[in-house]
Amino acid sequence: MQERHVVKQDSDLMHQRNMKMIYRLIKSEGVTTKAKLTRITKLSPTSIGRIVGELIENQFVQEVGQEGSGVGRKATSLSLNPHRVLAVGVSVDRGLIQAGIVNVEGKLCASIERPIDDGIGQERLIERTVDLIQELMTRYRKMLDPALVGIGISVPGPVAWPEGIMQYSPQFRWGNCSFREALESQLKRPVLVENNVKAMAIAEHLFGEMKEYTDFIVFNVGSGVGAAVISRGKLCRGAGNFAGEIGHTIVDPHGPLCDCGRHGCFQTYVSMNSIQEHFHMPFSEVIARSAEDREIWAYLNQVTDRFAIMTANLVNYYDTKCVLFHGQMQQEWPELVEIVREKADKLVWKSLSREFQVLGADIKSEMAASAAVILSEFLEADNLEPVEM
Repeated sequence: MQERHVVKQDSDLMHQRNMKMIYRLIKSEGVTTKAKLTRITKLSPTSIGRIVGELIENQFVQEVGQEGSGVGRKATSLSLNPHRVLAVGVSVDRGLIQAGIVNVEGKLCASIERPIDDGIGQERLIERTVDLIQELMTRYRKMLDPALVGIGISVPGPVAWPEGIMQYSPQFRWGNCSFREALESQLKRPVLVENNVKAMAIAEHLFGEMKEYTDFIVFNVGSGVGAAVISRGKLCRGAGNFAGEIGHTIVDPHGPLCDCGRHGCFQTYVSMNSIQEHFHMPFSEVIARSAEDREIWAYLNQVTDRFAIMTANLVNYYDTKCVLFHGQMQQEWPELVEIVREKADKLVWKSLSREFQVLGADIKSEMAASAAVILSEFLEADNLEPVEM
């Protein structure tokens, strides 16, 4: 009896794994057929038919028409039901919390947001975040039940993974906050917390223009500077999830004081904050005046030189195919991407120069990026069980 029970457990686990594999394949294909799934997976047509039938019965997959022309039986086309798997994505940043419902294709279905005080403490931030999530989940309960797979949170600064501890946030100026534990205990839902730049890289790979890329880098430029590296389809975390903190690469040990307490960090030369402090005016005004003010133009030219050097170094370090610029600076200064592309092309090692691109990021929603953290883990798991509301 014990042996029969073990065999059944193994059979059930294999079935769940095959179901998830087929689900991921249908997602990556967009629209496909059972015949294509059979060719790709090498599973028997009978097994594919059984698994697809179960996915359709449970509304994970839907029939969307027929494929083929001329005489003969037409194949039924399949795609995901995008609203059967949903996540709550929450972006927590200085001055604002945003919470949204995001489907498995990355579409923002609903959202709410609330301002927060600049000097907010840990307990109050947790309280405000919980309140906003609960409001969203209550307001859209019908949409979420039974499709919710969990809650993804993105925050500025380094985060211990998977513990979800905010180790230090320069925006809030405090650290060692057990954000995941606090939210899970109050919300009674699976929660994952990730650094905002890493969350954006996950989102670009999951449902952005980088779906087909296994190697790329997201270069976040705004009030600070950071990066996240996708290598061979996986996020590079490093030993403590600190990989990508290029804003704190030392450019000159005798340079300006950084908020990390050291001198000459890269971001002290190129971030929006450093530019605004240098000219004593908002960044948007700096950009607006740059065409006519030679001093501003010269300073911004140095900024793009530094970005080009760092971009070329990242390409050389990681042999990456693409560098995506993301963040408020890129949004307010869209020409930045083209300028850096032209300059970096002259600096990259010649063996790699024809192989890389510099582009603007595709994903615009921080909530979609936050949701990608939990959705990517769901897609990697072996089961297809959303969380009951």
